[in-house]
Amino acid sequence: MLTTIVRILLGLLLLFAGLNKFFGFAPNPPHNEAAAAFLGALAATGYMMPLIGFFEAACGLAFVSGRYVGLAAVLLVPIALNIALFHLRLDMAGAGPGLFVAIANAYLLAVNLPKYREMLSTN
Repeated sequence: MLTTIVRILLGLLLLFAGLNKFFGFAPNPPHNEAAAAFLGALAATGYMMPLIGFFEAACGLAFVSGRYVGLAAVLLVPIALNIALFHLRLDMAGAGPGLFVAIANAYLLAVNLPKYREMLSTN
């Protein structure tokens, strides 16, 4: 029950955030100067924000649907880690959702650990 709630809440948050990177239906929260510069640099590449948005939306869809959850949790690790570090190092304002993404993803990784045993073996 807890796993289903965490999976669906994380999926909805990621789906919203990922699609927002493409369609801009919700305004971005204000950021301090360092955080704004970092996000501006990512956007200036022309590919990084759409790439992040794609993976957020794809993982969100996987979590909401309950399909490929183990794979989505692994694919989300670098994004979740960077979201958490962004908020912890650059902009603590609005850190709640970002930290939720990291903690919820870590929880889903732990729940799905048996799926990764072969991948993590030394053989």
